[in-house]
Parts: sequence; C-alpha cells; structure tokens
Amino acid sequence: HYYITNNLRMDMDDTLDTLGTKAGEVKDNLINQGENVKAGVWNWFAYARGQMVDGLNSANAYLEDSAALQATTNTIYHVGEEAHKKFAQAGAYTGSLGQNVVSQVQSYGQVLLSTVDLAKVKDDTPIELSIICEKHIDASSLNAAFQEVFYNTTSCGYDVVSGLAAQLVGPASAIEGCKLRIQAARAQKLVSDGSVVVAVDSFINEVVPGTWVEQYCMLVNDLQHEIDLHVFSQPVNVPASLIIKSKDATPAEYALRSSGYAKSIIEVISETFPDVNIKDWYSPFVGISNKKILYLVSQLLAALYHQRLVNTQRPGVKSDEEDIDVDAMERS
Repeated sequence: HYYITNNLRMDMDDTLDTLGTKAGEVKDNLINQGENVKAGVWNWFAYARGQMVDGLNSANAYLEDSAALQATTNTIYHVGEEAHKKFAQAGAYTGSLGQNVVSQVQSYGQVLLSTVDLAKVKDDTPIELSIICEKHIDASSLNAAFQEVFYNTTSCGYDVVSGLAAQLVGPASAIEGCKLRIQAARAQKLVSDGSVVVAVDSFINEVVPGTWVEQYCMLVNDLQHEIDLHVFSQPVNVPASLIIKSKDATPAEYALRSSGYAKSIIEVISETFPDVNIKDWYSPFVGISNKKILYLVSQLLAALYHQRLVNTQRPGVKSDEEDIDVDAMERS
C-alpha cells in the first residue's frame, strides 16, 4: 500500500505541474468562454473530489490506525486543493487540450479510489498461520487467501491425524475432524498459543438419494482472540461408483463407522485411476481444479476471520452482536 501511495503521489505531482503549464497556455482563450463551459468543469471536479473524499472517510473509519491510509488521505486532500487552485486560475478547459487534462485527473482519481479499496481490506496485523491438513490437500491456497487480507502472513503446514474414519461422511464429521486435528496439534506443541490455526478436511455427503458430493471444511481457531468459525466449500459431484467402492470396503464392525467409511475417495481413485493426480482429481472428473475450489473457500474464511477479528478489537461491540452478524454470513 505504501508503494502504491508513494508512486501515485509522484505521478500526481507531475500531473499538477502539467495542469499549471497548460492552464497558462490556454489562459487567454479561456477569457471569452461561456459560463456553461466553466460550470460543467467545476461540477465534474466537485463530484470527483467529493467521491474521493467520501471514499477515504469511509475507509478511515474502517481502519482508523492505518498510517498508509492516512498518507493516502493526505494525498487526496493535497491534490484536491492544488487542482482546485489550478482550475480557478484557468477558469475552464476547452477543446481536446482541456479534455485531455480532465481525463488525466479523472484517471488518477480512479486509481486512488482503487487504492482506498485496497486499504479497506489490507491489514498489517501479523498473522502466524498454522495449516493442518493431509498431504494431498494444497495448503498454498489458504496462505495466498490470507495474504490478500493480512499481507503480513507467515504460514507452516502440518499433517496431523484426526482419529476419525478414513473417509468422513457428513458436515458434522468434518467439523469434528477439524477440531480433533487442531486439538492434537496443540497437544503435541506443534503450534504456539499465539498461532492462528486452520484445519482442513474433506467429506462426502448424500445431498439427495443417489447423489453424492464432496466438500472441504475449513475451521479456524484463534485462542488469543477466542475466535472459532468454520466454512464449507462449493460441493463437487462425486461419481457413484467411487462412493460404492468406499462403502463396500468398510466392514460392518468398523469402529469408526459413525463418522464415515474405512477407505477414502482418494484411495479409491489411486487404485482405480492410477494416472490421476490425487491433489487435483477434480479436474478430470468435473472440469475444475481442487486448487480453485480451495482458494475460493479460503478467501471466504479469511474474510470472515478478518471481520470477527475487527469486531473483537472494536470498543463497544457486544459479543452476541458479533455472533449474530458472522453466523448470518456463514449461513448465507
């Protein structure tokens, strides 16, 4: 954000110099221009400046302590005041020369507004992210999604077993599996108390009789801020033949049958289709990559976690109000 802001400041300084030079070049021609032309320029400028200031005020309220955002705010006000003076000197711009200047200022205004949007979601809170999942799950998507929101994110991955069935069936089993993985990782001292731990599990679910899907469940646990929440990915259809093989490989006396089957879908695919990459078996079966599905649900988890984190740090926000807001988003 600092990099973008500093570059924009330099670009805008050059633009202001250009405005001053061109204002002088066309000053004599502006004397005879009608009031309608002048009014049009002023109306546009007032609108553009107002939009930028409103956006900054909103972002400032959202990230009150962001030095980078404050720098952008100062830049906008400085540019606004200086450009205001240049317009006043020129009175109004006419012809292609004037239109080019107006377009140039408008373009920079749009870029600055985009920077404000970036500042709204970027957070410099240091996040030590511990990702717990099986080896065939690509953890890089989680790291990338969290870095979009918390750019100061570092991550480590761990493969910790849950102790449940090899193939989880149903969302409740997946949530329980994620919780057990996190508990085991903390018990083994693999992660620190200050670490934000995310567990990932996949599960199958029969949404209607004869139709099975697989989904990812992600659960984030932050002891320091007392945050626990989970999300589910977009469901992906699983061929019935794979489900049957997984189910048939499960003995009636299987001790973990309450949570699922004894043979995972990954194992079935490895045996049935040895040439298929188990890290990306979605691609040949449904035409979309596992990584893309993981990335989308990781973005959702990062956004919800950020909202909950902001609420815990915001004075005057009651915990029950936080739960209502976030639970509503999770249901949505």
